[in-house]
Amino acid sequence: MNSLEIFQLALNLPEPWQVQNIEFDKQSSTGKSILNISIGFTKGHQFEEGKTYDIRPRTWRHLNFFEHECYIKCNVPRVKGLEGKVNFVQVPWARKNSGFTLLFEALSMALIENEMPINKAAGLMNEYPQSLIEVLRRTLQSYHENQRLCLG
Repeated sequence: MNSLEIFQLALNLPEPWQVQNIEFDKQSSTGKSILNISIGFTKGHQFEEGKTYDIRPRTWRHLNFFEHECYIKCNVPRVKGLEGKVNFVQVPWARKNSGFTLLFEALSMALIENEMPINKAAGLMNEYPQSLIEVLRRTLQSYHENQRLCLG
C-alpha cells in the first residue's frame, strides 16, 4: 500500500474523489512543514447536480498531521444545472462555503464544548480565535435550523 492509498483510506473519500498528490512545503509561518493533500475526481464523472462547467481551486484547513499543519486542496468542479445556474459541487469533506474540513470543525467544537476558552482552543489549533468563533456560529446556526425542522 502506498502513501496515496493510505491517505485515501484515512480521509474516507467516496467515489469519484481520490487523493492525487501529497507534498510537504518547507515551512509555514510557525516554522513547521505544511502537508498539502491534493484531491481530484475521476475524469468524465457525471455529477448529480448537472454537467461540469469548469473547475476552481479551493483549499481547506484540515487537522494537523502529527505536528504539521495540513491543508486539503482540490480543483472543485462547478456544474451547470437544468435551469442554467452554475454552482460548486458539494465536497464530502467540508461544509458549503467553509475554509475548514468537517473534522477540523468537529475537533474545534469538541474543545469549545468541553469548556476550553476559544483563545486557548485557537492556539491549540493554530488558528485565529475569530475563525473558531465563525465555526461556532455556523454550527449553532445549523443546530437551530435542524431544531426548527424537527419541531415543525
